[in-house]
Amino acid sequence: MTRSTKIRWALPALLVPALALGLFSLFGCGGDDQNDTPSGPPPRAAPTGALSFAVIDVAGSMGYTMRNRSGTSRAKNFIVEAMPPGIAVGDFNGDGWMDLYCPNGNQLGKWDPRARLIGFARPEEAPRNELYWNRGGKRFEPGGKAAGVDGSGWSFGAVAGDLDNDGDTDLFVCNWGLNRLYLNNGDGTFKEVAVQLGAAGDARGWSTGACLVDYDRDGDLDIFIAQYSDMHALFSDKSSVRQNADGTLDGRTCVWRGIKTYCGPLGLRPQNDVLLENRLQEEGGLRFKDVTRARGLYIPHNDRSGKENSTGPFYGFQPVAWDIDGDGWQDVFVANDSVLNQCWINRGGKQGFVDDAARMGLAMSSTDHTAQASMGVGVGDLNGDGLLDLVVTEFSHDQFNVLLAERLENGIVIFNEKAAHTGMRDVTFMKLGWGANVFDADLDGDNDIFFACGHVYPEVDDFPSLQTPYRQTNLLILNDGSRRLRLRDVSRDAGPGLAVRKPSRASATIDFDNDGDLDIATTELNESPCLLRFDLDPKHKHHWVAIRLKGDPKAQIPLDPAGAIVRVTAGGKTLTRVRLIGSTFQSSEDPRLHFGLGTATKVEKVEIQWPNGKTTFLSELPIDKVSVIVFPGPS
Repeated sequence: MTRSTKIRWALPALLVPALALGLFSLFGCGGDDQNDTPSGPPPRAAPTGALSFAVIDVAGSMGYTMRNRSGTSRAKNFIVEAMPPGIAVGDFNGDGWMDLYCPNGNQLGKWDPRARLIGFARPEEAPRNELYWNRGGKRFEPGGKAAGVDGSGWSFGAVAGDLDNDGDTDLFVCNWGLNRLYLNNGDGTFKEVAVQLGAAGDARGWSTGACLVDYDRDGDLDIFIAQYSDMHALFSDKSSVRQNADGTLDGRTCVWRGIKTYCGPLGLRPQNDVLLENRLQEEGGLRFKDVTRARGLYIPHNDRSGKENSTGPFYGFQPVAWDIDGDGWQDVFVANDSVLNQCWINRGGKQGFVDDAARMGLAMSSTDHTAQASMGVGVGDLNGDGLLDLVVTEFSHDQFNVLLAERLENGIVIFNEKAAHTGMRDVTFMKLGWGANVFDADLDGDNDIFFACGHVYPEVDDFPSLQTPYRQTNLLILNDGSRRLRLRDVSRDAGPGLAVRKPSRASATIDFDNDGDLDIATTELNESPCLLRFDLDPKHKHHWVAIRLKGDPKAQIPLDPAGAIVRVTAGGKTLTRVRLIGSTFQSSEDPRLHFGLGTATKVEKVEIQWPNGKTTFLSELPIDKVSVIVFPGPS
């Protein structure tokens, strides 16, 4: 997550003052106790100032309260303790209300020299993942244990999608250790099948984020998994880690801007990302095959691996998949930590992939031509030209990226860095970002941006001159709607929900109350989460439409058609959205594509580009409603 220099052995990292890390009640979002009784959503907030909306946190009153536990709440000895968790949004029981799945972390146990593996907290003491059922937009009810999805490993990312084409939403959970695949039984329960179906991976693996993509256009969803590093290799290295007599471990320290911190990631042994091919269509039953090497995605270790100028493998955080170059095949962009990013261009399914990030302007910073510490990825059309752009979160003392897509005369797609030109550089430079969401916050027809922020080093609170605290406020950036693209930070004016200071990590859009505007669910490191409700002023009546797509496996379109692109024309403006399953930071968002229409009262045209290359056109669509469109669309 940053560049640091090893200096010497040390005991646990410096403690920050109680004033800086305590007083949780002043800064909290959700309740402190996972068993808090929800009181229901509070009344809608009235906007103030020039904004047409207000943002308030309703996590505690709604019952969304799971407190993350990753390592200790203060000192961080190892990089793995500072990263999780993600979040997955999905309608898991088919009642029309979006539920929340929340991975949890764990704590380091003792080193097992025979197995050469580190242990976690004892099962009876271990944190557990949670599933929150949305009860009509009025409260969230915890039900992970009854549903069979309350795993107790060390979880990171999660994605929600229909992997077996049976019409309900399944879960894939990225772990440090074996991954989990939960198939939805359709009755409020799930069955864990990762090992038996070939989706569990390696016990030594550290999977961070994932995305679902039909890379071979056969009508089922494959799984692309970003992986980070082999932490067990670090723990077995006595020159890097002190193995105490009782089996516990102490990490070395490094220096970041004069502060002693934990080390990483440079110097750790990176792991290859993984592509799991879904064999459902070919074999008639769900099974996954690792095709990483066969599709050209495997990078052998070399003398530059684990260094800043690495040629791979890389420290992967979040993969995002759609047809980036417009050739009809879905590609994969991967945000990597402290090394070059990758953009795997699909050459035709079974023909494999080639990394074209450097030529496309996606590999490194165009400002100083060095690798950045990329974390989260948001995708959306920011300037209204019909091409999907990228925003990427980075470490503090570095700008977050605004990458606008451009199609050259020869058809090649490149990305131009516009952080400085749009005002984003100054806004984000002192922040440390994770989740990145591109969505229309005020339903005016232009895509806006939300960034989840929080530092990784608690020690920074002892050094106020760095101007980057451990607990940070999140960012809401509004789009002015011009082709020149100007972005304005409205975080301070958007209501109390944006005034909260926490070590935020993941963020996911979710219209949890089905009122047409998107809200934001976040997760926090070692703290309880936030549920940021956007309350729009009824005086500024902005209309909307939302679309839920359903494919047809017989037409080589997954029932959950990841990668489908939808264009809605209303009021003379055409809006573009893409169905992503896996984006932002280690998360997946509301599966419905939301379009703000501003004051337009009629949809003039809808164009749907399905993943198999077919196109559906609709001449109308009801406004202020969710429409379900099944391939090939109305006859």
